[in-house]
Amino acid sequence: MVIAITLIILFLLFFVVRKNVGPSILGMIAGLSVYEMFGKDLASLLTHVFSEAPIELLETSVYLVLVLLMPLVLYFQASRGGLFGLLRILEAGLVAALLTILVANAIGYFLPLDDLSADIIAGINSFRGPILMAGITFAYFDIMFYRT
Repeated sequence: MVIAITLIILFLLFFVVRKNVGPSILGMIAGLSVYEMFGKDLASLLTHVFSEAPIELLETSVYLVLVLLMPLVLYFQASRGGLFGLLRILEAGLVAALLTILVANAIGYFLPLDDLSADIIAGINSFRGPILMAGITFAYFDIMFYRT
């Protein structure tokens, strides 16, 4: 149920707020790349500051900052506009699915996932590659052709 609620909240966020999502999609991918290259090192550095925190918590927190928080900051800082009509609905669903895929394991660290959540994750993960490719395509399309 947690993943279903996350998916609905993200869809509504990206559909209702009506900002350009292109920079935030590219920010998600950049955050994922940065985490893959430096995330574990950054988490181990944070163990010096937060010595009592488990390393898994710090790694998950760094991941969420890079993949969820920073792209959402980019989204709220983006200009209004972007795609419209049915493309807007498709884009909001695509971005919500992409972000849900990327943060599902981190959500599972903090909250217990039920069978419905596992089914949703498995269903979305089966289309992970096409969702990622479509997200990147929409990001570039949104950045190149946004309306001001």
